[in-house]
Amino acid sequence: MRHKNYIFPGFPILQDDEYFKMSQDSVLLADFIKPKRGEKLLDLGCGVGVIMMIAMIKHPNLSAVGLEITCGAAELARENLNLCGLDKRGSVQAGDMKKLPPEMRGVFDLCACNPPYFTLSQGPSSPKAAMAAARSQGTADIKDVCKAASEALKYGGRFYVCYPPEGMAALFKALSDSRLEPKTFRLVFPKEDRPPCLLLLEARKGGGSGMKVLPSLIISRNGEKTEEFKKIYTLEDKRV
Repeated sequence: MRHKNYIFPGFPILQDDEYFKMSQDSVLLADFIKPKRGEKLLDLGCGVGVIMMIAMIKHPNLSAVGLEITCGAAELARENLNLCGLDKRGSVQAGDMKKLPPEMRGVFDLCACNPPYFTLSQGPSSPKAAMAAARSQGTADIKDVCKAASEALKYGGRFYVCYPPEGMAALFKALSDSRLEPKTFRLVFPKEDRPPCLLLLEARKGGGSGMKVLPSLIISRNGEKTEEFKKIYTLEDKRV
């Protein structure tokens, strides 16, 4: 069943119970993307288009392409681009990131992915095939994601990814194997006295050593959402 929600006021998004919906992780990752004027983004496993759309809304000079293995989700992402008036700067193609189309190789300045976190034998799953594919590593694991990102990026291009902190070792290994050097790193905490729930990372294709660790993002303090977290869900910070 379809539902209509809003990414930001004036920017509607259609979602469907069959497909992975807009999540906090995707919103945080989209906000973490720092494009320069005129750059082009590839959203790997774009689902219904959340990450690419937020990035384009916040950065009016950014163009983006989504790649999604589930045809129904890809079609819904195209509808969402049209609804938000982003179809002139964005497009979505149905396809498998493990078989990246030749026209997508080495042409992107930026790549982003909220990858499947769970193996098929762990973590919450869904009886619906499309939802299970989005949440589990049955169609692609972190090694496949990093390989696809490296193939899609120009030399010096940046890859933005979010991942559970407990999977950090596997993520860094996959990045290294794909010639992606971690450059900027940030941990997200639900509360100050809780363990981190997410890591946000920017890597560079062919980059040198050296990584900047940003201050942690705290979601909630004293029972209230922090101002920094709330700002991520607004359009007050209009960027290029």
